[in-house]
Amino acid sequence: MSNTMNALRELPTDFTHQRDDLHRLAYSVVAEARRQATGRFGLRATPGGFGTPEFDGAKRVRIEGHEIVVEDGARAVRSRVTSLADAASFVGVEPGTEAAEHDSPPLGDTTANLRFDGATVGLLGDWYELATSVLNELGEEPGAVDVGIVQLWPGHFDAAIEVGDAEAGSRATYGASPGDENHPEPYLYVGAWSDVDRSDEYWNDPNFSGASVSYAELLGAADPRSAALEFFRSGYRRLNR
Repeated sequence: MSNTMNALRELPTDFTHQRDDLHRLAYSVVAEARRQATGRFGLRATPGGFGTPEFDGAKRVRIEGHEIVVEDGARAVRSRVTSLADAASFVGVEPGTEAAEHDSPPLGDTTANLRFDGATVGLLGDWYELATSVLNELGEEPGAVDVGIVQLWPGHFDAAIEVGDAEAGSRATYGASPGDENHPEPYLYVGAWSDVDRSDEYWNDPNFSGASVSYAELLGAADPRSAALEFFRSGYRRLNR
């Protein structure tokens, strides 16, 4: 387990722009490589960043630092990311929008240079790694039913898992977002599939039926991983009394 579980890094001042360019790269190139091969586009936290799980045997496409990496078994080839078009050509696909969602940044000019640095890729990789670890532990809560697989969804660019009984009103999506139009920085969230009791101050997010905690709050915690797990468990217990 990396030191990520006990510490998070400060966000760069231009984080939003870097995040949006990486979001475009995630859905239009990285996820597209898996989608064209298998019809699926879920991603994962990968070493130093994000990428696909293995597909077509032992193939994987991922972003690490400034580079896009294509692995096939023990063989790996790398290329510095410049534009979406060049990254897609290196992987062997056309930039696509099949994995995009309503809150994805537009594809835009695929030949324009992307602006992000390797440190921000690593920061997001740490964020998704922390989330994956905590969400997997949440899925092992006593009595947890219909537990999904932690997926990094390229359209929303969030790592999430679904847990609970929808018919009983206890199902929710638990996740880690890198931020969106209503949240300028990354945040954790519990999105209930049913209405929540707004008289309970835990359910604090006005943008959806649920709760959130900001990156800044976790950054200030002595143990961000424990704080994240307790946030998710608090929502789970409220929905599964």
